[in-house]
Amino acid sequence: MIITKNQPTGAVVARGAMLMVMFKLVERSIGFVSTLILARLLTPGDFGLVAMAMSVVALTELMGAFGFETAIIQRKDADRSHFDTAWTFAVIFGIAIALVLVLLAVPAAQFYHDPRLAMVLPVLAIGALCTGFENIGTVAFRKGMDFGKEFRFLLSKKVISFTVTISMAFAFHSYWALVIGTVVGKACTVLISYRVHPYRPRFSLAATRDLFHFSRWLFLSNLILFLQNQSDSFILGRTVGAGGLGLYKMASEIAVLPSTELIAPINRAVFPAYSMLSADLAKLGEKFLEVFRFIAVISLPVSVGLVCVAELAVKVLLGAKWEAAVPLLQLFVVCGMTSSLQSNLFLVIVALGKPKANTLMSGAMLMVYLPTLIWTSLHYGVMGAAWVHLVMSVLVLIPLHIVFFSLTSLSRRAYAKTLWRPGLAAAGMGATVLALQAALGPYSGTIPALLLLLIYVIAGTLSYVVFILFLWQLNGRPEHSAETAILREIAHRLNLSK
Repeated sequence: MIITKNQPTGAVVARGAMLMVMFKLVERSIGFVSTLILARLLTPGDFGLVAMAMSVVALTELMGAFGFETAIIQRKDADRSHFDTAWTFAVIFGIAIALVLVLLAVPAAQFYHDPRLAMVLPVLAIGALCTGFENIGTVAFRKGMDFGKEFRFLLSKKVISFTVTISMAFAFHSYWALVIGTVVGKACTVLISYRVHPYRPRFSLAATRDLFHFSRWLFLSNLILFLQNQSDSFILGRTVGAGGLGLYKMASEIAVLPSTELIAPINRAVFPAYSMLSADLAKLGEKFLEVFRFIAVISLPVSVGLVCVAELAVKVLLGAKWEAAVPLLQLFVVCGMTSSLQSNLFLVIVALGKPKANTLMSGAMLMVYLPTLIWTSLHYGVMGAAWVHLVMSVLVLIPLHIVFFSLTSLSRRAYAKTLWRPGLAAAGMGATVLALQAALGPYSGTIPALLLLLIYVIAGTLSYVVFILFLWQLNGRPEHSAETAILREIAHRLNLSK
């Protein structure tokens, strides 16, 4: 056996969530700096070309999208045979994906009318080949909730990829910086994975039946997720070209930085705990509400704030050549907010061993999404695609909540209580920022853009804190609330510093 821990204590989960949030803050800070530098050195067309290539890579990676790591974490009795079998299939899929990418290079270049893809895809195939050999033992970090080691493993990958990509960008001022950074990052990940964990996988297919029994629905879910997330790249890459696709992808990337990307590490940390509590719906519900309160407190104000300052943020951070991305950014911020709220619900459903429910629900939504996306993209370009993405991200909340409540029997009243205070406080913050923008409008030409952006960010942050603490006080300072937990943590830190 590889895993020794089996009880998700509140302290362990809280520490894990804190470490994963800390990692994501560091990672996204690195990613944010990287995006700013690359946006200045490269063009929307460079980003669009790589987006086309990565959509082809994502298509081929569906061959191995069975989610075996999730299956190992979800299984309480996972042993060496499960780890070895998952690694064996990863190697097989990695080799197959690399070969297919080489074969698709010329057809993809012809499809997109861009001959550069014929050279880019074979290089990316090297990264796909490397990924298959990554040490499966690192999954034990999450399953055993050893988030300190997980933190160091993930951070080292990010730093190496950042260093290589930025170096290449300064050297070549070309899309090759993104391509080479991706490949080197994946190759280094394999080396690091064997250094940080002593597990040495062996070729085996002994647990094939166990893994595929759970993962077949995850495969279908991943297939649907691919069609949802990458179909726009396929369509827009053909209809509007690399430049338009680059604007679209940059807007979506920036939009999810503050909300979804801050929530992802929380989800990563709590999934093992959800899986361990899956037999006790009452405790699972308590843990979910505890986590969801923090998600709401983080995602709602950050998303509302970014919508309010989108135009100025693009001007300051990306430069004039990206101004056309502003309306796209505002739409995608709302998409990111809804995604951050729904992701934890999906996670609970999978932890309960019901990936089939997610698959059927997502499949039904996809039947509406794809034809609508194709029609709107052909007639309205990137804005049409962005609007479809927004509408579907809101509509999916309806069946998702129906399935979630039917499986968990969680009180709808308790769930609603997690949203109303951060929702109202975020709305108050947005009104404050907009009022400040109107007041400073006549002087905006004389105030440096960066200083103006900082003023709005500081004003928004302070107003949100004031609004949410006022509502918390008005609500009687509820014991089980994110505000109470955060204030206690602050008081604890202040006492430790004395």
